[in-house]
Amino acid sequence: MTTSTDSYRRDLVLALRMGNVPPDRIGEIVAEVESHVADTGESPVEAFGPPREYAAGFARPRRAGDVVSLLVLTGFGAACGWLLATGVVGTVRGETFLGFPAWTALVLGALLWIPPLLASVRRNASIRDPRTGGFLAPPPAAVVLTMSGFLALLTLGLWVGTVLAG
Repeated sequence: MTTSTDSYRRDLVLALRMGNVPPDRIGEIVAEVESHVADTGESPVEAFGPPREYAAGFARPRRAGDVVSLLVLTGFGAACGWLLATGVVGTVRGETFLGFPAWTALVLGALLWIPPLLASVRRNASIRDPRTGGFLAPPPAAVVLTMSGFLALLTLGLWVGTVLAG
């Protein structure tokens, strides 16, 4: 498989995910594209067109509940960030948070991180190649580690910045 095919696959998987296509169907579509390219020698763009345009033919409309869920999860993420920043700054300065020790804001922020994390894992369900059973996209464990690592680095950065600011 060439780099252009790899790039096309990544872009196609992303476009299909954004189009609300189920993971099993994404695997089938990508397998069809790769098989066709391997059999004919054509580039994927020649055979199927740009990834976004090709994926648009498979897109499913989002339900109203999906939009509400996204807004709620965005609110959770914003509250999580605010609580973490408040907790780090308050802990370093020895302040309180609503009459409680500042570290309680850190705990609340970490708890508010769980719903967006679980939603991301669900949304990024494994996409498997129906021909081999291997992963076409990172499995959910990679998503959890990436998001949790980002949260840990953000919190550490806030703490270090607050300590240095004094």
